[in-house]
Amino acid sequence: MAKIGILGGSFNPIHAGHMRMAVEAREAAGLERVLLMPAGEPPHKPAEGMLPFAHRLRLVELAVRGVPGLSASGFEGSRPGPSYSVDTLIALREKMPGDELHFIMGSESFLALPKWNRGLELPHLCSLIVVLRPGANNDSIADFAEATWPGMERCGFGRLRFASGTTLTAVDMPVLEISSTDIRKRWRQRRCLATLVPHAAEEILERGGSAYEQAWGLREES
Repeated sequence: MAKIGILGGSFNPIHAGHMRMAVEAREAAGLERVLLMPAGEPPHKPAEGMLPFAHRLRLVELAVRGVPGLSASGFEGSRPGPSYSVDTLIALREKMPGDELHFIMGSESFLALPKWNRGLELPHLCSLIVVLRPGANNDSIADFAEATWPGMERCGFGRLRFASGTTLTAVDMPVLEISSTDIRKRWRQRRCLATLVPHAAEEILERGGSAYEQAWGLREES
């Protein structure tokens, strides 16, 4: 049985913060690999301004190249409708029945799970890895989890077990104030993206193209 991490997102585009999140989660939870999985149709993001799936996936493929334990997954590209996490995890369990799945998310998303589409079902489908953002800590995550899912058990620092048997692992991460929104703005302004996005992805972004300008807006004249 392999321990596999799942890190989803719009990745519009992928940036260094996403990469570091995947690496920190893999190391902290002892995962064999982490699949970075662009959403086919992000349910909480407007279609306007969204780069086509194939382009977002290609950037992820370039970003993970040469990084141990990280892989790109186009799983969501073949699934119709909005990419709700609960549906993705159900489908992945059918596709990967012998693997132990760990869903990776930021603490702000974890605290918002009651508002997600069937978000409270996620711990019944897989284990969770919660990457701590500024303002969150192990105690606040544990307190919220215990209040939201009765029957939880604390089994070590930053680690809890759900009544279903799956686990929650809280992970610290260096603060990287990077956003895809800012990167898109910098791209339009032809500002340097070095260290903000993986180098191979940066090269593709600098070439640009009609798909990027249709999604993100016209670039300024050089």
